[in-house]
Amino acid sequence: MFWKRTTGHGAFTGLLSGTLAAAVHHGLTLPVGAAVGFKGGFLGQVLHTYPSEMAQNFWTAIFAWTTCFVVTILISLVTRQQKSDAQLTGLVSSLTPRTTEANVVWYKRPAALGLLVLFMALILNILFW
Repeated sequence: MFWKRTTGHGAFTGLLSGTLAAAVHHGLTLPVGAAVGFKGGFLGQVLHTYPSEMAQNFWTAIFAWTTCFVVTILISLVTRQQKSDAQLTGLVSSLTPRTTEANVVWYKRPAALGLLVLFMALILNILFW
C-alpha cells in the first residue's frame, strides 16, 4: 500500500466497487460491430459504442481504477484506523525500510534487469518494424 491511512474497510470496499464499476461499464458499452452479449452490452441497453474492443477495455479499466481509488479514500476517511505504524511496517511503502543493493551482483538487481528488458524490446522493435 502507498497510503498508511487506508483502512481494511476502505480497501475492501474500494476493490469491490471497482470490480462492480468495471462490470457495469462493460455491460453498458459495446465495441463497433460486436454482437450484444459476450463483448458487452449485456445489461440491456448500450449507452456507448467504442471504435474497438481495446478502447472499451481501456476505458473499463479507467472507470474501475477511478472508482476503486475514490471509494477507498472516502471509506478510509470515515472509518477509524485500527493499526499502529509499527503494525503497518512491511505493508505500507512509506513505513518499510529501504534495502540497499550495493553488494548484489548486477544481474540480480531489478533495475538492471528492467533496463536490459527495455533495451531488448527496443532492439526487437527496430528489427521488426
